Amino acid sequence: MNIKQLVEKYQIDRTHYLTNRYNETQLRSDFLDPLFELLGWDIKNNVGKPTNEREVILEEALKANASDHSKKPDYTFRLFSERKFFLEAKKPCVSIESNNDTAKQVRRYGFTAKLKISVLSNFEYLIIYDTSVKVEKEDTFQKAIIRKYHYTEYESKFEEIKRLLGRESVYSGTFDSEWKNIEERINHYSVDNLFLGQINEWRRVLGNEIHKYEPTVGEQQLNDIVQSYLNRILFLRVCEDRNLEYYQTLLKFANSKDFDALIKKFQEADKRYNSGLFDQLLKDKIIVNISSVFWTIIKQLYYPESPYSFSVFSSDVLGRIYEIFLSERLVIQNGIVELVKKPENIDKDIVTTPTFIISDILRNTVFLKCKGKTDKEIFQFRFADIACGSGAFLLELYQSLNDILIDYYLSNNKSKLIQTNINTYKLPFDTKRALLLSCVFGIDKDFNAVEATKFGLLLKLLEDEDLNSTNKTKPVLPDLSSNIFFGNSLLTPAQVEIEKHDFINPFDFGELRFDVIIGNPPYMKPEDMKSITPLELPLYKKYYDSAYKQFDKYFLFLERGLGLLTDKGVLGYIVPSKFTKVGAGTKLRELFTENGYLSSIISFGVNQVFNDKTTYTCLLILSKMPHKTFQYTEIKNLDNWKIRKPESIKYSEKQVNELNANSWVLVSPGLTHAYDKIVAQSIKLVDLVGDDNIFNGIQTSANNIYIFTPTEEDKIFYYWDGNKIEKAITKPYFKTSSGEDNLYTYRTFKPNARVIYPYTRKNGIVELIPLAILEEEYPFAYKYLQKYKNKLNNPKRDIKPIPKTKDEWHRYGRHQSLDNCGLPSKIIVGVLSVGDKYAVDIYGTLISSGGTAGYCVVGVPENFQYSIYYIQAILNSKYLEWFSSLYGEVFRGGYIARGTKVLKNLPVRRIDFSNPREKELHDKIAAIQKELITTHDQIDANTGNKRELVPLQGRFERGKTDLNRLLGQLYNLGDDDLLIPLIKELYEAN
Repeated sequence: MNIKQLVEKYQIDRTHYLTNRYNETQLRSDFLDPLFELLGWDIKNNVGKPTNEREVILEEALKANASDHSKKPDYTFRLFSERKFFLEAKKPCVSIESNNDTAKQVRRYGFTAKLKISVLSNFEYLIIYDTSVKVEKEDTFQKAIIRKYHYTEYESKFEEIKRLLGRESVYSGTFDSEWKNIEERINHYSVDNLFLGQINEWRRVLGNEIHKYEPTVGEQQLNDIVQSYLNRILFLRVCEDRNLEYYQTLLKFANSKDFDALIKKFQEADKRYNSGLFDQLLKDKIIVNISSVFWTIIKQLYYPESPYSFSVFSSDVLGRIYEIFLSERLVIQNGIVELVKKPENIDKDIVTTPTFIISDILRNTVFLKCKGKTDKEIFQFRFADIACGSGAFLLELYQSLNDILIDYYLSNNKSKLIQTNINTYKLPFDTKRALLLSCVFGIDKDFNAVEATKFGLLLKLLEDEDLNSTNKTKPVLPDLSSNIFFGNSLLTPAQVEIEKHDFINPFDFGELRFDVIIGNPPYMKPEDMKSITPLELPLYKKYYDSAYKQFDKYFLFLERGLGLLTDKGVLGYIVPSKFTKVGAGTKLRELFTENGYLSSIISFGVNQVFNDKTTYTCLLILSKMPHKTFQYTEIKNLDNWKIRKPESIKYSEKQVNELNANSWVLVSPGLTHAYDKIVAQSIKLVDLVGDDNIFNGIQTSANNIYIFTPTEEDKIFYYWDGNKIEKAITKPYFKTSSGEDNLYTYRTFKPNARVIYPYTRKNGIVELIPLAILEEEYPFAYKYLQKYKNKLNNPKRDIKPIPKTKDEWHRYGRHQSLDNCGLPSKIIVGVLSVGDKYAVDIYGTLISSGGTAGYCVVGVPENFQYSIYYIQAILNSKYLEWFSSLYGEVFRGGYIARGTKVLKNLPVRRIDFSNPREKELHDKIAAIQKELITTHDQIDANTGNKRELVPLQGRFERGKTDLNRLLGQLYNLGDDDLLIPLIKELYEAN
C-alpha cells in the first residue's frame, strides 16, 4: 500500500471513521501504523532488532484506554535507545485541530521527556508540536504548533512529512538538523532547570519550616529529612501517573488539608513498598505544624500547576535533576535556611553524562559481557559504578539488563515474558526485582547521592507496572541497602586511622568483586583535593601508584576500579584524554601497558561531549584479561558517531608494546599511513640538533626584580623608574607581548627588555658573580639588588640547588639553561601556542621558562648543514603542528603544550645533501621562509599605507602558498597530505 491508497481507503469510509463507534485501537491498526510504516518505521519490529534498539515502542494495548493522566504516549520513536519524538493517537471523532486538552497532553509528554517535538494525530489531521515550550494552563491548541496537515495533503506533502518525521531522517541525522533551533532552546529552558528550580524552592521552604519548629535539628540531618520527605511525595505522585496508586490521592488530602489521611498514606506505603522510603523521620506534632508546606508542594505536582507528565518522566531525566540538586545543600545562616553550593562544587559547573555516552559505554562493556550468556549466568554477574552520584549510569545499566534478558527469553523461553503488544514483551515484575538485587551495585561518598540513586532505581523498577502486576509481591519494593552503599570507595577502613573514619567514611568491599565497572569518575586536581578533602590526599599518595606528581582524582578511580574487577572483568569510563600525554600520567600508563589492560580507546578529539564545558575526553575500556593489542579510533564528527555512520567508527589495531610510557602517540585510523610515512623519512629533532640544544628558558623566581624595560640609556647605563644599572651586567630579554613585538614565525625577532644577569662564564662554565666582586665592578647593580635583598633572600623563593653560603641570595631561583642561553642563533618557541610561534633569535636573548606560560629554545650546533630557517619552516608546518598535537596536550582553540619533551620527539624531514633535488628543496624552503620574514617586516612598517600594504600582503600570501607547495613536495605524501588536519582551524571550529 502506498500513501495514495491509504488516503483513498480513509476517504471511502470516512463517515464511519468519524463516528464514536470507531475507536483508537482500530485507528492505530488501520491507519497510523501503515502511515508511519510508509515513513520507513518498523512499527512492529518485524526485522527483530534487539529490545534495547527497537525503533518504535508501543504503549501497552490494555492501557491504551486508560485516563489521559496515567497513560503513556501511544508510540515512542527512537534512534537506537534514545527517544526522538512521541506520537499520541486520538480517534477521528476527536477534533484535535481545535481541542485544547489533547494539544496540552501531547506537549506535556514531550516537554517532560526533553524532546524537541511530538506529534498528535487522528489521521484526519497530523499535527507537530514544539515541545520545548512549557505548558501553561491558559494555552490553546494553537500554542507551539509547528506544522498541521489535513489527510488530503498527505500525498502532496509526503516528502516533507518524511523529512520531518521519517525513519531515515532520524537515522541519518537530518532530524536533528531540522530541529536544531529547538534543541538550543531546550538546553536553556528544559524540564531539568524548571523542575530543579521548583525542587530547590521546596527544599528552602520545607527546611525553614522544620527549623522553625525543631531548631535542634543539625544541618546534615536537615538535608536528609528534607530530601526524604520530597522523595516520599514525588514517589507517590509518580506512582499515581503510572497506575500504581489511585490518581489524585495526594491532591485530595491537600485540598481537604487532611493531615491524618496523609500520615496514614505514608504508613500504608511503608507497609506496601517497605524500602525504607517511608520510615518516620519527625514526630507527628512537627509534621502537623509543617503540613501546610506539604499541601503547597502537592498541589504544584498536579496539572494545571504542573507542566509535567510523570508517566513519561524518565529516570535519566530525574537523575540529571538530582545530579545538580546534590551540588547544593541547606545551611542555617542567622536563623534562616538557605541553599549554598557544596565546597567541592564552588566555582564549578555540575556536568551530567549525556545518555548517548552512557549507552556506548554499556554497549562496549555490559552487552559484550552478556553476549551468548544464559539467564542464570547473567544473574550471577555483578555490575557497578563505584562513584555513582545520583545513579545516571546505574539507571541505564538496569534498563539495558532488562532488555538483554527480554531478548534472551524471546530466543529461548518466551513463556517467561509478558506480552504487552504486537511483538512487544516485558519481564515479570518479580524477575525485574530479582535482577536489580542480583546484578546492580553502586557506591558514593555523598549520602544524599546514595539516597537519590536508590530512589531512581526504585522508580525504574516500577516503570511499566501497575496495581495488578505488583499486587502479588509483598513488599513491592526491595531493600537496596546491600546494593547501593554510602562510603568512600577509594579507601578501606584498614587504610584510615580510626579517629578519621567519621570524616573519610572508608568503605570495605571485602570479597565483593565486579564483572563490569562503568561510570564517569570525578575529575579533581591535587590542589582541589588539598582544600576540599585534606585528610584524604596524603592517603591517596600513600596507597596509589597512580597518585604521581600532579595526578587527577580520576587516575585513582581507574586504578581502584581495576583492583575491584574479577579476573575476566571489564571497566568502561569516560575520562579526560590528558592522561595519555601528561607526565603525571606516567605511572597510570605503565599500569595499563605492563599488565595489558588496554582494550579500546575512543577519543573524541576536539569534540565537546559535555554541554558548556571544555573537556577533551575519551571512552576508555579496560580488561583484566591481558591484551597484546587494543583498538583505537578518534571521532571526527560527533553527530555522525551518534547515528553510527560506518565511516565514523573505524578502528585501528595497535600494539600495546609500541606505547611509550613517556607519552602515548595515538593516531586515528585514517592518518596512520601519513604518520608512518613522515616518521620513515624523518629524524627526531633531538637527534638532529643534540639534547643540549633543546632546553627551557631561565627561571629567576623573581622576574619583577630582575627584568626591566629601559626608558633611557647611554654608553654605560640603562635607566628606568628611577633606577640605574650597568649595561654590562644585563642581557637582552624577551617579555611576553601581544603587540607588534610579539613572538611570531614571520617577524624579525628582537628582544624587548633586559634582564640583570649576575653570572659570568669561566672555562666554559657559568658561575655566580660573588657579592664582593659585584659591588666592586657593578656598584649600581649591587646597590639595586641590595634594595631587594629581603625579597630575594626569602625562603619561599625556594632556590635550587640549595646555596652553599649565605651570600648567594642574588642567584636565580634555578640554574637551568644558564650554560646554554648565550647561543648566537636559536629558535625561540612559545610553549603554549597555537602555531606560528617559532622565532629565530640572533641576539643571544634570554627568555623565561615557567610551564605553559613560558618559552623554550631549539639551538643549532656549530657547522650545522641545515639552515635554521629550514628548521623553522618545518617546525611551523602543518605536518609538525599535527605531530605536536599528537605528542602534547591540546587546549581549547588549538593551543598545544609543546615543551621540550614534545619538541625533542618532533620528526624533522631528513635531507640527503648529496642528492641535488633534496638540497635544492632545502635551500628553497629556507630562502622562502627568510623572505617571508622580510616581507612581513615591511607589512608591519606600512600598516597605515594601503597603497604599499596591499601588494605586500599579496606577496606574503603567495610566498606562504609557495612554501606549503615545496613542503608538500618534500614530504611527498600523495593523497594522505589532504587528510592531515589544520590544528588551529580544527579546534577553533569546536
